[in-house]
Amino acid sequence: MQNNVLAWGKALQMGLRPKDFPYNADLVPTGLVVARLDFKIWAKKAMGINGYFSQEGGLRFQLTVFLNKRLRNYTLNNGSLDFAFCPVDCRYELKIGLRKGRPFLDSIRCLVD
Repeated sequence: MQNNVLAWGKALQMGLRPKDFPYNADLVPTGLVVARLDFKIWAKKAMGINGYFSQEGGLRFQLTVFLNKRLRNYTLNNGSLDFAFCPVDCRYELKIGLRKGRPFLDSIRCLVD
């Protein structure tokens, strides 16, 4: 199975606007959140995938899932789902926490529409 993560240049060519999705801790919701995964781009400065999410009402934000070095994939701590293969344009239940003042994705679960 092939991942669906875009390169930065390809995303821009497709007309996607990653800069419209903030990652600042004060602009990213925390706790249990329902949001749609709009697209994913390989991170520029780290081994990770930036996920770009939107909520009903227009709130947009991004979260980075870093490479799980032990497993050599992009699974979260519970190991249940590899973020590289999560479908886009799908609603997810996210558990978002803060670590050292930065938002992080603790868990993700696909919701069936």
